[in-house]
Amino acid sequence: MNKKCNYHSCENTVNSSYIKWNLEVLGPVIMGSKPSEILNISFNDPMKEKKLFELKSHFCNCKKISFKVIDQREKGIKILFLNYSTLKNTLNNKKAINFLKFLGYPKDYNFDRYLDFLVKKLESNLLPDEIGIFLGYPLKDVLGFMGYGNYKFQNTKYWRIYGDPNISQQVYDKFLEHRKQMRELIAANSTEYILKAI
Repeated sequence: MNKKCNYHSCENTVNSSYIKWNLEVLGPVIMGSKPSEILNISFNDPMKEKKLFELKSHFCNCKKISFKVIDQREKGIKILFLNYSTLKNTLNNKKAINFLKFLGYPKDYNFDRYLDFLVKKLESNLLPDEIGIFLGYPLKDVLGFMGYGNYKFQNTKYWRIYGDPNISQQVYDKFLEHRKQMRELIAANSTEYILKAI
């Protein structure tokens, strides 16, 4: 995990629109309603090295979230941002753990091993369907999306919702609320101030 940063914060990029956009997207992770988020940088993006540098230099000392850089070569770069506390709470769910075991995750649950198992899958060219659990989507929606259980499709928000939509709507509303709060923080403060505060 990236605990220390080898980069010095660049004063001229501290208010970068790219960092502001990522701060908003990561608002729910930073504020704890979402356990993780994946950001992608296309292999063909001529700015990919600069974007990766900015992300590393600005988020390397964040107290609330950590990140793992997953280089997929021709598929580009994935950055998995994690709120460890929220993710541990999310995985503290027997049904979710049993389902992950059913999908081939280690039989003896261990948080770090499960995270490493997910990262190994992300290093391949496929995005595993169970990523929804790690992203904080309700288990019923992940099961419904993967064709398990008797959950009827309802609608689509950030993800496809199955079964009773009320639980999913509450999760979705919390994500939106935290994005809005981060947007308001960005409007009122410099990104440098926000990154130091978080």
